[in-house]
Amino acid sequence: MDLFPQEPYRSARLLYRAPEETPADDVFFQALYGDPSIGSMASRALQRPLSTKERKEIRAKAEASMFLSVLICIIPDEGSDKEPEVIGAIYLKEQAPLFTHNRTHDFGITIARQYQNKGYGPEAISWMLDWSFLTAGLHRVELTVYEWNERAQKVYQKLGFVTEGRRRECLWKGGKWWDCIHMGILAHEWEAKKKTADS
Repeated sequence: MDLFPQEPYRSARLLYRAPEETPADDVFFQALYGDPSIGSMASRALQRPLSTKERKEIRAKAEASMFLSVLICIIPDEGSDKEPEVIGAIYLKEQAPLFTHNRTHDFGITIARQYQNKGYGPEAISWMLDWSFLTAGLHRVELTVYEWNERAQKVYQKLGFVTEGRRRECLWKGGKWWDCIHMGILAHEWEAKKKTADS
């Protein structure tokens, strides 16, 4: 295992950078938060059109509560003069000060619709889990996924997340009630998962 990778903020096809207050990043976040298909899969909030001001407020509020927040970018082909293309965001939520000794953080990821189903999500999540356990020294990463998002559930399960509980019929969407599913992975489980994948 390479404890001190030469390029710690990249994986095979992707690199990870902090979001900036730039026009390009603002355009990306506006498009991401403005896509109703993204919101319908990733949020339990009542779906409605959002103004530019509301989307900016969502971004500011989210970034203020982050332990880790990075943009997911595609690495250009070698020799290309293109800039890395932003395709999504991945984050760990900050815990309240009284809970930081538990070394547990909530995780979330959003990939722009046109880049889904290409394996970028699992690659970015794997990078984030490595960072969480090997760099930040976390013991546990947890998440909440909604019952209607079956694709995300399969990805999390394949990466080693364990279903730990569910709040039954707590979400109203599309004319029916859905469960809210809680999943988590521990540092030693991720280490074992990687060893199995390498063997």
